[in-house]
Amino acid sequence: MKVFKVLTWVCFFFFVIGCDEGAQRFIPVDEPDDGNSEITDDTDNPDPTNPDDPTNPTDPTNPTDPTDPTDPTNPTDPTNPTDPTNPTDPTDPTNPTDPTNPTDPTNPTDPTNPTDPTDPTDPTNPTDPTNPTDPAVEPDSDEAKCAAAGGTWDAFADNYTKICYKIENCTLPAGENADYIVWRDAQSYTLYYDFENETWTGETYTSEYNDSGEAETCQYICAANAVREDNECKPYCSAVFNGTSSKISVPHSDALNLGHFWTIEAWIWQDFSNLTTDDEAPIVRKGEEGYYLSGFYKSTQGYNPLQQKTYYNMEGSFEYTYTSNFGQTKTGDFTVTAQYENTNTNSPINNGWNHVALSYYINSGVAHLRLYINGKLAKETTKETNDYAPNTVSEALTIGYYLEKGIQIAPGGTSTIGDEEYFFKGKIDQLKICNNYYEDEFTPSQLSVDDYTVALWDFSNNAEDSSENGLDGSGTNVTYSTDCAF
Repeated sequence: MKVFKVLTWVCFFFFVIGCDEGAQRFIPVDEPDDGNSEITDDTDNPDPTNPDDPTNPTDPTNPTDPTDPTDPTNPTDPTNPTDPTNPTDPTDPTNPTDPTNPTDPTNPTDPTNPTDPTDPTDPTNPTDPTNPTDPAVEPDSDEAKCAAAGGTWDAFADNYTKICYKIENCTLPAGENADYIVWRDAQSYTLYYDFENETWTGETYTSEYNDSGEAETCQYICAANAVREDNECKPYCSAVFNGTSSKISVPHSDALNLGHFWTIEAWIWQDFSNLTTDDEAPIVRKGEEGYYLSGFYKSTQGYNPLQQKTYYNMEGSFEYTYTSNFGQTKTGDFTVTAQYENTNTNSPINNGWNHVALSYYINSGVAHLRLYINGKLAKETTKETNDYAPNTVSEALTIGYYLEKGIQIAPGGTSTIGDEEYFFKGKIDQLKICNNYYEDEFTPSQLSVDDYTVALWDFSNNAEDSSENGLDGSGTNVTYSTDCAF
C-alpha cells in the first residue's frame, strides 16, 4: 500500500513538468529573428497601441512622430492647423508670412492692413485717390481747394467732368415763422464751388424768397394767410375798408337773431383824419330794424362859432317790438351813445387800435345796454322790462357797411328813392358776436372762440367764420392787412 502511494506522487510530478514545457512553446520570446523561428517578435510587427514605442509611426500620442497629421506639437507637420510655426498653414492667425491670412498685419493684400498700397480707405496710402493727404494731389489744384472748402471732388450726376459740389438740407431762414411758410417738395439742394471767387453758388438758397409761385427747390412762399413784408412773412389779421365801397355781407342765419343776453365786440383802427359830422360809421349791422354797432363820428355843438366844441361820438342800438298795455303791437329802439370832447384827457379813445363792445343783459327786470371802449364803461342805458330783445329780421348781416332805404316807389318795395349808403373807413382786426355779456369793466384781449360764440371773423385774408356755425361772409373791395391789434 505504501509503495502504491509513492508511485502515484512520482507520476503526478512528471505530469506537471511536462505540461509547463508545452505551454512555454506558445509564449513569444523577445529575441533576434534568425529566420527560423516559428513566432516573430515585436520588431517584426510594431505594437500600434504601445505608448512607449518611440518609432511607432501610427502612435497618436507620440510627440516625436514626424509624419503624424494630428500631432499638435509636431514642428514639421505641413497640415497641422494649430501649428504656430507652420509657414504654409493658410488659416494660422499668427503666421507672419501667410500670404492669404486675412488678419495678418503684414499681409500686403489684407484689406485692413494700414500699409496695403491698394487699400482705398488706407489713410496713409500714398496712392489712395480719396486720401486728402495724398502727396500726389497738388496743393494748389482745384481738387485740393475743393477739399479745403468742404466739398466733394467728383463727377456729379450725368456730368462726367469732375466738379466741386456739396449737398445741403432745406432749412428755414432765421426769423421766419414756420406757421406762415410753405416749402416746396424738395428737401435738399446742391451748391457748386466758384473757384474764382472762392464762394459757394447754386440755383437755390435757404434765405431766398420766391413770390412768383414757381416750383424752385427749397425756395418758399408765404402761406395764403400771409404776405411778404420787411423781409419776412407776416400773417393777415385785419380787413381794410376804404370808406367808399368796401363791405362784407354775411347771409342770414337764425343764429344771428339775438336774445336777452349778448355782446358784439371788435378791435378797430378807424381813420380819424376823415371823420365826418353826424355820419354813421357802421362796424356791423343786422338789417335796418335789427341791431348795430357803429364806429366813431364827429359832432359839433354850440351856435356861437367861438364857443363851438367838437366831440367824438360812438353808439350802439337795436330795435324791438313789444305789446302795449292796450294790447297794441309797437316798436321801439334801445340806443346808447358815448360822447367825448376831442381834447378830453379822460377819453378812453386811442389814436390807433381800440377795442369796442356793445353788451346787453336783463337783471331783476331791468334791461342794460352798455357801451365799452377799451374795457372802460363809456355809457349805459337802462329800461325796466323783461321782454326787450332785438327784432328778428331776415336781412343779411353787413360789416363795414349800412344801406338806409328811402321811399319805396314800386309794388313790393323793389325800388326806392333816397337810399343812402354808409361806409366804415379803417381796419377791423376781429369781430365777435356771442351769447354772453360784460357786467363790469375789463381788460381787453385777443378774441377767441368759446362756448358762447355765435360767430368770430378774424380776417386772415378772408371773411370766414372761425366758429362751428360757419357764418362765412364775402367781401367787396375789401383788402387785408398785416397791421393788427396783436
